[in-house]
Parts: sequence; structure tokens; C-alpha cells
Amino acid sequence: METVKARKQGNAVMVTLASKFGVQEGQEFYIFKEEDGALTLIPKINDYFANAKAGEFIDDELDELVREFTPRGHELDEY
Repeated sequence: METVKARKQGNAVMVTLASKFGVQEGQEFYIFKEEDGALTLIPKINDYFANAKAGEFIDDELDELVREFTPRGHELDEY
């Protein structure tokens, strides 16, 4: 496992990512900090379905389950 070192630049702390990770200059990320301090970067995608092929996001098995689902009106009460 590789390590990186945080450094101060102005009022920010920076972490440099090696080019082998394929991060493009200007690429945007959502960042989350977990309770244990782990940081997660998720690439921001403006339109997730922009390059989708026809039928790519169809799940016949799941669709069948949804067709048979009958809401009763209290499904989300426990949340």
C-alpha cells in the first residue's frame, strides 16, 4: 500500500495523487469523511446516463418484483 503526505498550501491542506491513478486535472469529486477518519472521493458525474446503451440499466428480475409490489401506505414509517 502506498502512502502520501498532506502538505499546506495557503489556507488549504493538499494531498497529491500519483498520475497512475488516472485523475484528470480539473476533475471534480464528492468527498466524505467517515467516523474513523477515512476519506472517500467519488467522481462527480454530471449525467450518469449520458453514455448509457439502450437496455443497459434494465433488470428483468427486479422489474418483475416491482410489478408484483402493492404499496399499503406505511412502507416508510419505520424510517
